[in-house]
Amino acid sequence: MSATVKYSLVIVLFLVLGLGYSIYNQPVANENKLFHSQVVDLYDGYGYQIIKGERIIILQEYIPGLPGKQKFTTEKQAQKTANLVLSKLENGKSPILLPSDLAELNISAVEGQ
Repeated sequence: MSATVKYSLVIVLFLVLGLGYSIYNQPVANENKLFHSQVVDLYDGYGYQIIKGERIIILQEYIPGLPGKQKFTTEKQAQKTANLVLSKLENGKSPILLPSDLAELNISAVEGQ
C-alpha cells in the first residue's frame, strides 16, 4: 500500500471514530424529563405516582412525612408534592420529604384522619 492510501485510511478511521464518539455522547432530548408524575384519584382523596420511562417507581397514596395514613384532600396538593419530589430526583437528591418541605407547600395534617 502506498503512503497516500495509508494516510487516507488513517484519516477516515479517525473521522469515523470521532463521529461515533460524538453520537455516543450526545445528550438525550428531554434528559431533564427522565421522570414525570401523575396524580391518582383514590376515591376518598388523592395520591401521586412518580414514573421513570414506563415504570412506576413511587406510588404515594398517603401524605409523606406526616403521621398516620392521611391522603391529600385536593388534586392540587398531590401535584405540588409530586413536583417537589420530581425536582429532588432530577437534582440527584433523595425523594424523602420532611415536615418542613410540606410546610413550605402549605400541606398539613387534617384533623380526624
